Amino acid sequence: MLHTVPLSVKNKVANGLLADFILTFPALYYFLIVRPLKVSIRRMLLVVSLCCGFAYLVLPQHQREYILQIRKLTAIAELLFIIYAVTKFNTLRKAYKAHQLLLTDPVFNLRAAMAEVMGESVAVKIIASELAVLRYGLLFWRKETPAIKAGRSFSTHKEFGYVAIWCILLTAVTVETVAFHFLLMKWSHIAANIVTSLSLYGVIFFVADLSAVIKRRVLISNEQIILRTGLRWRVCTGLSNISTVEKISNDYHSADPFFKGGISKNSGNLLITFKEPVKVDKLYGASKEADSILMNIDDFESFALQIKRA
Repeated sequence: MLHTVPLSVKNKVANGLLADFILTFPALYYFLIVRPLKVSIRRMLLVVSLCCGFAYLVLPQHQREYILQIRKLTAIAELLFIIYAVTKFNTLRKAYKAHQLLLTDPVFNLRAAMAEVMGESVAVKIIASELAVLRYGLLFWRKETPAIKAGRSFSTHKEFGYVAIWCILLTAVTVETVAFHFLLMKWSHIAANIVTSLSLYGVIFFVADLSAVIKRRVLISNEQIILRTGLRWRVCTGLSNISTVEKISNDYHSADPFFKGGISKNSGNLLITFKEPVKVDKLYGASKEADSILMNIDDFESFALQIKRA
């Protein structure tokens, strides 16, 4: 629209689009999403930030100056949220340590502690999840403290060949990111830098996934079992709750519902069924219950033998 209108009215059209981004779209989100679905009002801050960012990319320079002024107001709100989080630090630390005494799992314990202190909201879950990603993505060399000290552990990535697949994907992502960056540079330096920054964060997420898949192994103690695939999901249940363990050699299909917990969506060489439904805690998204789980496990024979001995 901005490229097709006459120059005499271009500034007025840009001002109208700015008003839509800053006022109309957030207002529509409030009346169509927040009020009818009773969603937390705190989501409006994210919506306004996204609208400001997109408007800054597409609107002319004159309107960008207005956006920078509006951004200062949202920065104040973000600063207030940070101050609120700092005031809750001691309470948050106590809640975190209490969860750590029950089970040593920094990822989900941090999320549970933040939800307990700051409320069970989508924003809190996202922040806790992002902190977990940064922990495994930036501190990938750190050793993992076992959640169960006296127990047997099983890796989940070797038989699937995830490390080799990961290296190939990382190479492809790196090449495409560099090429796309130079392509965007011809259009907008700001857009190129923003997209490249987001791509670099995606690489951190990529590293975190591999690091967590390697470190966060399946654990079995005398009475308890912890099933998980990296940061993606986790199940804690008693060994007595396991009904059957079955080795899967090909793509598994069933009329009965089951949770797909493999490294890739349809992969898995282990189908584990439970007597009572188990709670699957997911890093992103809500928890769900499952009667059976399809996942990857290395050394299936030793795993099955360990289950039978329990």
